[in-house]
Amino acid sequence: MGEGKAPKMQRALTIVFAAMALAACGSEPASEPLVAPPELAEAFIEGAKAQPASDTPIADPWQRAGTSFSKYPLGEEVLPQAVGRLRNGEICDDGDILCEWEDESGVVHIFGGPKLAIKLIDVYPDTGPIAALGIGDARQQGDVLKNVRAFLPEVKVTCLSAGEAGEGEGISSCGADFTGGGWIKLLFGADGTLKTARIDAFQID
Repeated sequence: MGEGKAPKMQRALTIVFAAMALAACGSEPASEPLVAPPELAEAFIEGAKAQPASDTPIADPWQRAGTSFSKYPLGEEVLPQAVGRLRNGEICDDGDILCEWEDESGVVHIFGGPKLAIKLIDVYPDTGPIAALGIGDARQQGDVLKNVRAFLPEVKVTCLSAGEAGEGEGISSCGADFTGGGWIKLLFGADGTLKTARIDAFQID
């Protein structure tokens, strides 16, 4: 948390909770809403945003995999506009399953009805470290699989050659199914470099 934010947030909390306590003890309801000063309320909000994410490991492998792509829960109703920008609006309407909603990290989200069905990352030469599935800086198939298997030791990752995968000329794939449903898939080019990483909660037409 940045210097100076913590004291401001603490002061804002003190004012808010003190006001609540006074209101609770008073014999008559306050005639005006009890609101912290704007600058302290702003400091409280900024301080809350600055709180570090929890480092507690996620025990469930499906939840761990999904969260590694983004915070939005797979298989549940999510407002598409809350994810980010519509990156292919020229070929879809807001409710169309062809719509691709991209968050600030470049993760694409695709919906089946109101529920989030797919998260995917397209990998380019200038793509930085990939948090999804613990891939990191790995790009060659062997290195990617090593990282993914370390990240998800509970699931069995298997691969198909380019001739077996059916993903296009020269494209091979690796993936794994989860016990409760859902699956992950990794696509590799003819040179063995990672092209796409995705996770699917359910099949969409």
